[in-house]
Amino acid sequence: MSESPIDLTAEAFAAAAQLREWLLAGPAQLRNGVETGGVAGTLNSAGQADYVYGEITGYYLHWLAGSQLPADPRRGENARAALAWCERHYGSGAPVPTRIALTPMPADWRNDTEFCFDLAMLVGGLSAAAQAELIEPPRALLDALMRKLNQFAAADRLLPVAAASAAGLPDRWSTRSGPFLVKAAARILSAAAWVTLPAPLESACRGHLRAFAPRVVDATADPLHPTLYFLEGTLALAPEHADSAREVLQRLLVLTDANGSLPESLDTPQVRRSDIIAQALRVGLLLESPLASAATRLDALAAALIARVGADGSICFQPGSERTQINVWCAMFAQQALDWYALRASAASAPDPKEIV
Repeated sequence: MSESPIDLTAEAFAAAAQLREWLLAGPAQLRNGVETGGVAGTLNSAGQADYVYGEITGYYLHWLAGSQLPADPRRGENARAALAWCERHYGSGAPVPTRIALTPMPADWRNDTEFCFDLAMLVGGLSAAAQAELIEPPRALLDALMRKLNQFAAADRLLPVAAASAAGLPDRWSTRSGPFLVKAAARILSAAAWVTLPAPLESACRGHLRAFAPRVVDATADPLHPTLYFLEGTLALAPEHADSAREVLQRLLVLTDANGSLPESLDTPQVRRSDIIAQALRVGLLLESPLASAATRLDALAAALIARVGADGSICFQPGSERTQINVWCAMFAQQALDWYALRASAASAPDPKEIV
């Protein structure tokens, strides 16, 4: 790294501010049409949304609620628009496609089922936005989502998809009941401030945490993205596991390359996703001392993210790939990561793991 810690901090502040403005005023949240208020997953090179995504709308609500964001009336306006979109789609309890296409797209097997993780991120976002007083507590909507989520409750853990729709789905990390669902458990349990959780669902959430403690998880058995989800959920739900979570993270950070990026998995080392870099930086900042030496891999991760932020404040899923894919959840993860990184050099309080998007 040629930058001094002070220079990199200033760059992180600037990049975080660019990302924040793009997320608040740019094309990430739809401003008109039938899907007004919903939040896109990805956008094409012209800045047009490919699809609206319930999971990402949940992330957006959670991001808007972050205590590190400056006061801005747009946070409440955007949160209320997202809530209205959620109520239109999820209030009745009817099945909702995972990805609601806005442009012609090929058939996607993910629309053949609903995912526990996606619904849990909606619950977490709504709960966080209500806690931050950006919206009124949407108790009726949360109750409807809890009834949906109860179908994912097994005796001792969460299921990724409902048993009735599991047949015929491909065998992926997202269709297996793995450690990543600890993050879903944390988001579901956060709603207890507003609604009563179904007893089987609450029991499954707590059982999932017991089944997947960091000391029993192989850091590289799954791709890095879901493993980092697991660490995020663990820190939010069980901070007493921080020491063993740090050991898992350290096994991932040794995979950082000279440019500060991380592989998608051991099987696909050529794929270097922006969301994974941001996730690792956030978890690292939660686990590292604020007084740690600047000569750490966290600086390399921060520099890699800064370099990926475009002039308009957007960020690509994977720069240099065949198709430019502007990515909304990467923008939220990166904005939060760089904000936390920049604040690390100040006397500000440490970030709250419950706020992690």
